[in-house]
Amino acid sequence: MSNRKRIIRITLAILAAFAAFVVLLLAAESKAEGSSIHTVGDAIWYSLITLTTVGYGDLSPVTPAGKVLGVLLALCSLGVFTALIGLLISFISGQARPLMRLRSAITCKWYAFNDENKQSEEFAKSVLADDPDAVIIFRHSDEKRMSGRNVVRLDCSPEELINIKGSRRNIMYFCMDDDSWDNYLQALDAAECGIDTYCLTDFGSFEISKNLHSFSKKEIISRCYWRDHPIRKDEKNIVLIGSGSIASVLLARGLLTNVFEPGRYLSYHVFGDSSSFRKSHREAVKALCGGDPDNDSLFLHEECWEYHPEIIRNADRIIICEDYDRSNLTIYKELLMLFPTAAEIHVRLNNDVERIKGFGSSKAVFTLRSFVRDDINRLAVMLNDIYNEGTDKAVGWDDLSDHLKLSNIAAADHMIVKVRYLLDEDGITELTEQNCRRAYEEFSNADAQKREICCEMEHRRWMRFQQMFNWTYSPERDDLMRRHPLMLPYQKLSEEEKENNAYAWEMLAGVADRSAV
Repeated sequence: MSNRKRIIRITLAILAAFAAFVVLLLAAESKAEGSSIHTVGDAIWYSLITLTTVGYGDLSPVTPAGKVLGVLLALCSLGVFTALIGLLISFISGQARPLMRLRSAITCKWYAFNDENKQSEEFAKSVLADDPDAVIIFRHSDEKRMSGRNVVRLDCSPEELINIKGSRRNIMYFCMDDDSWDNYLQALDAAECGIDTYCLTDFGSFEISKNLHSFSKKEIISRCYWRDHPIRKDEKNIVLIGSGSIASVLLARGLLTNVFEPGRYLSYHVFGDSSSFRKSHREAVKALCGGDPDNDSLFLHEECWEYHPEIIRNADRIIICEDYDRSNLTIYKELLMLFPTAAEIHVRLNNDVERIKGFGSSKAVFTLRSFVRDDINRLAVMLNDIYNEGTDKAVGWDDLSDHLKLSNIAAADHMIVKVRYLLDEDGITELTEQNCRRAYEEFSNADAQKREICCEMEHRRWMRFQQMFNWTYSPERDDLMRRHPLMLPYQKLSEEEKENNAYAWEMLAGVADRSAV
């Protein structure tokens, strides 16, 4: 029960008891001989004077029942007043003061959370670092992780927040409870109120509400990892050690993003339970595990990584990505103590550990950049807008199928890989207006051979995305059966089909222009 509801219930109970006392006192005294209590007003006056222990003596009961009621009222006076004072203090601290704080910050941005935990704490700190005037609103709970003038605790529904502010603008609602399904249900309700709602869940859908933005922690971790730790040119052998959801999503995102120019191929060695990945991405597994020398290689090992010291020895990068920190730290310690390797080792950790190259911590993942600004999704919408400008069959983002939205998101993820290739700079982690413009100039001035390389690179990226969602080749396109006539090696495409891939690179100019606005 919320603090406000508890106060209301107790107050109503006290008022009901007082009303019952007045009725009983009036019934006992109104017709008694010598009584001075004849009306409701007399009964209320006597009750209040007795309750406050003032006792003027102008009114008093004469019947046995009235005297008993008077004694009970006198005995209860201290407890009743203590309760009322406590309720008043509780209301002022729990409701009145937070309401006053909110009403004094009507023009500020409000960030409301459905739960106060480690995740929401890290995100709230990121918000305040970016906007010191922001107001953080938590529900009342036993876990008070933050304090300060910007922090308000108030049990308020999204509708009540709108009523307090008088507008839907500058209210953002975040569902970041540990229960993914409960988050999703609460986010649906908040989004229906018309406020921007951000939900940490694995049950998101593109079609529910334009106000609802769903995020998966696993997806954020994988996207941030490949963005912040790009593959260098000298890296070829990538080892992933880990079973569970994070390892699977990290691998899938890596395969979609790390598609490079012809001749630059990666070998992925995955240790852990890969049965779910095999079932979900059948066509990609078939394509990458087939030993094609002109493609990346994927090795899904059923044995433990300890049985393959030669793979560990030859690795350029080792990613330890079990779901739990303790397991990852145990593997890391064993790897350093018992296995010779010159590989760069990255460890997924919820909390940063000194002298370990970690990734995926709450502090790094739950930021404004990952949620509200959501660079990749905004870039995906931008790419769709740029495409619409060059076609007479424009389709708005909200009208795209889920598959086409995911396709645009994958293309947005790969845009930074294109920039790194054109500028020959592995370390770029930000897609800025300046580096997009420089990259576009490089593409515009490229000779026929380099342009051909770019077109083949984009076709391979597109093919990889389709394979990850189990599309196959067919002379006739069939979206329902996931068949496409362009699911062919680049060399088998017509010249026109090859050249069509250049458009993905030309979009760099449009991205630069919009980034500059």
